[in-house]
Amino acid sequence: MKNLGAKTFLPVTFVFHPEWWHRNYGLSFEREFFYDADTRVEVDLVMRRILNERFAGYGLEQEENPEPRPCIGAVHLAAGYIISELFGCQVEYSKNASPQVIPKNISDEEADNLEPVKLAENAVFQELRQMVETLKQRFGYVVGDINWQGVLNVALDLRGEKIFIDLIQYPERAKRIFSAVTETIKEFVTYIRKETGTTSIAVNRSIKWIEPKLNVHSNCSVIMISPDTYRQMLLPYDQELARTFKPYGIHHCGRNMQLYADAYAEIPEVCFFDVGWGSDLALCRQKLPQAFLNLRYDPVKIRNAEPEEIRADLLSMLQASADPEKTGICCINMDHDVPDENIATVIQTVAEYRKEILNSGR
Repeated sequence: MKNLGAKTFLPVTFVFHPEWWHRNYGLSFEREFFYDADTRVEVDLVMRRILNERFAGYGLEQEENPEPRPCIGAVHLAAGYIISELFGCQVEYSKNASPQVIPKNISDEEADNLEPVKLAENAVFQELRQMVETLKQRFGYVVGDINWQGVLNVALDLRGEKIFIDLIQYPERAKRIFSAVTETIKEFVTYIRKETGTTSIAVNRSIKWIEPKLNVHSNCSVIMISPDTYRQMLLPYDQELARTFKPYGIHHCGRNMQLYADAYAEIPEVCFFDVGWGSDLALCRQKLPQAFLNLRYDPVKIRNAEPEEIRADLLSMLQASADPEKTGICCINMDHDVPDENIATVIQTVAEYRKEILNSGR
């Protein structure tokens, strides 16, 4: 396992749900937000200015006089859709939510013959590429990433719940799907990395403060299969992606990452984990001692809990992670009514803990 040296000591990151942006500021996240060059630049600038104005003095991603930039992806949202859309899944875009992928439910025959997407012939990719080229012509460069999901996440979008039957009864069919998805991800991520230099800030903004060149694979749906099934059926594809894209990390938003940690440790040179709220952090650290653990706080609890409870939770999390040089805190997809006071509590608690650690000479 590779040792990751973070650029920021104990970083703190927040990502707000589209409803937060829509309800509070009237922003809309229909398809133009993701594919229209003018809309991308305009709304990206508005979002950055809002964060500056609302959280001035909090130390939360403050920019002095933000200017328009050619950001190709929704780096201030949690939005995984693009690989599934490349494969032909219908995606519903709305004013106040992230893109919703509609499962394609491909047939047995379609699954048995599934091939990687040919990006050069794919209409969705060409639309994206045209936006990128438009921004490059205007600015001379592009920045930002597009969440590239994960192998099982996309397979579930393609096959629906039948993918779980395939895993047990028709493993060769499942492997066919996983292989096609993996190869498509590889080609897409290679393209994005060539254009922007990064791939995963849209997967989790924390890596902006840790190591922007991290490549982070989303394993949201892995909690729906056993650790043994993951190791036997999906781990080889995560390993293939990790060999292709270095440095590498895993996003595991489920409440039980400790159950998969032994298998995750077999991914070559993996150095970063997004650890879901409710996971056994001490056990995760024990099993992954060299990894950077990005600890996710519950976006529901931060809305409802009193500041003192939030503070106690955070201190417990930080202590369980045990290595502050390889720890971060984030809260993703916070709803429109999260009190600013609670956000401030997170920032202040981590700042105090950071100061205590630095003063102790560690």
